[in-house]
Amino acid sequence: METTGVKNRMKVLLVEDDSAITRTLSISLRDSGFDVSTAELGGKALQMITNNHFDAVVLDLGLPDGRGGDVLKLLQQGSSQGGPVWLTISALDKEDAERRHGALGAPFLAKPFDPWELVRTLENLLQRDNSVPKARI
Repeated sequence: METTGVKNRMKVLLVEDDSAITRTLSISLRDSGFDVSTAELGGKALQMITNNHFDAVVLDLGLPDGRGGDVLKLLQQGSSQGGPVWLTISALDKEDAERRHGALGAPFLAKPFDPWELVRTLENLLQRDNSVPKARI
């Protein structure tokens, strides 16, 4: 797939506990020009988001340590301060995910989905985010 300037070396954190999904999504994102880091647990993701700069986060809500909701809350709080853009993914449908975690406040992809759909959604989010200059935390 052809890379565009908006995602050239954009840093993405992929928070996903399924190694096969992580591998597939990482390959698709890297092939599209993103710099990808991964975390299998919410606790690790929280640490990584706090200590590093990411332009975007792809968050699986159903993590084995039960901390997907905590990561979501951190992202929601950071959005008003110019934090990373994010989208959520889950084996649940959106209605069930929102029933468990509250309003997601971000695009949602229900598993299974095409990895290139994730790439396109992320590109659109980053293009929209980059159209309005703001300070990053």
